[in-house]
Amino acid sequence: MTEVLERLLQKPEDNSFSSVREQASLLIKEKGLPDKKNEEYKYTPISRILEKSFANYTGNKQSQLDVLRTKIPGLSMAQMVFVNGQFSEELSHCPCPIGMEVSTLEDKNYSASVEANADEYALLNASNLNGGTIITFKKGAVIEPLIAIVHITDSSKNQAVAYPRVVIRAEENAQASVVELFTGYGDAASFTNAVTEISCANRSMLTYIKIGNENDNQLHVGNTNVDVAGNAVFTSITANFGGQMVRNNLRIALHESYSEAHLFGLYMPDNKEHIDNHTVVDHQMPNCESNELYKGILNGSSTGVFNGKIFVQQDAQKTNAFQSNKNILLSDNAAINTKPQLEIWADDVKCSHGCTTGKLDNEQLFYLKSRGIDESSAKVLLVTAFANEVLEQIKDEKVRVYVQNLLHKKIEG
Repeated sequence: MTEVLERLLQKPEDNSFSSVREQASLLIKEKGLPDKKNEEYKYTPISRILEKSFANYTGNKQSQLDVLRTKIPGLSMAQMVFVNGQFSEELSHCPCPIGMEVSTLEDKNYSASVEANADEYALLNASNLNGGTIITFKKGAVIEPLIAIVHITDSSKNQAVAYPRVVIRAEENAQASVVELFTGYGDAASFTNAVTEISCANRSMLTYIKIGNENDNQLHVGNTNVDVAGNAVFTSITANFGGQMVRNNLRIALHESYSEAHLFGLYMPDNKEHIDNHTVVDHQMPNCESNELYKGILNGSSTGVFNGKIFVQQDAQKTNAFQSNKNILLSDNAAINTKPQLEIWADDVKCSHGCTTGKLDNEQLFYLKSRGIDESSAKVLLVTAFANEVLEQIKDEKVRVYVQNLLHKKIEG
């Protein structure tokens, strides 16, 4: 086991999760953090940067809360704020609407699932489990206000590591929307290792939006695991605009008939940033549908990765599954590694996948410039038009404008 893993496995005091932490620690010690020899992480060597950036890591030190308030955008009236993985009552404002319940993991006697084949960083999160939050949308509830979860990794006084864990449950016939925002503050290196667990019961409808707006000194690994029951509709929208190295793992299991999953992604690394999206959609039962569209806009010497897998199991007849990854390179030094995949064991299905990579259309750029629009503004228009197919999926106006502003800021430099 490497020295950095030993430091990252520093344990909080004993609590109700001690047995889970011990089990996860034994597994991660045995497996180790994935390096470039690991097929799943060969383009995203996070462990190598952890070795370098956290050579002297000793723990987190939090800055004053009034400074952190400036990092919290007004996405919703109902906002829960976490600083370095821990809930901050002082920064939060979360009046629960009727039909919504917020609990701690301890209150619900939560038991984390620890499996030998789990992602290594999910095991690392479990080995440091020290609480978390469960959000439940009750049976039949229609929650109108968007629920916002804001994670701030504070490295203003020292290197920082955060292990947030959020559980979101939509009970039968419930309808709700949740946005989870990850941002940072401070100049020292930081590492956010997040786990989000989502379950959609029969006939529920849940929209989950994940936004990454992190600094060039931040590492981020997120594991989002979703179970979708019969006649339920789950929509995921992932948007990333920064971070030294970002890895999003999204796994969705459609385990009952007539369930749907819709996945949308937008990522825009710049300079030497690296953003990696790995998705898995597992069709387990018949008459289910999934649609996936991820778009990348890469500038500077940045790199992107898209690895999308669709599994259609033998029992999943009459599956409709579609996947597309489209990329624009704004720089000759930018690079994208894309690998859409289908594995089908059923014979009565409609499935497709594909990817495209190119540059801005010079004819369109020339046309706009010939109409008196300067080159910088023309690029903003063309890139925004390219991204709109994803942006328009964000129905909440505040969140959509926030994401659009992040996009324009990135384009304009």
